[in-house]
Amino acid sequence: MNEGAIQTIRLAGELDLSRKRELRDAFALSNDARAVLLDLSEVVYADSTALTELLRFCASAQGANIPIAILIVAPQFLRLVQYAGLATAFKIFQERGEALHYLSECAGT
Repeated sequence: MNEGAIQTIRLAGELDLSRKRELRDAFALSNDARAVLLDLSEVVYADSTALTELLRFCASAQGANIPIAILIVAPQFLRLVQYAGLATAFKIFQERGEALHYLSECAGT
């Protein structure tokens, strides 16, 4: 989905090794993306495989100078991201509107 120049990638459920290919496919930047909203609001669990793919995706987006906002709602998933030390690597939001506002400002849309 693309809201203007903001690409939205939405994943749900449990993200684990069995979904590695799906994660890699989902974490593909569109050619016209100026910013990315990674909507993980319906994710309840992620293992190290998912966190690694998330880091890989964010590094490639940063390398392309594309801002990313991650939407995380589930407290247990947010804690996992924090415990893994990833909370400072990403701009994390718990409200979709705030994330979109941030990305609009970053992308100049």
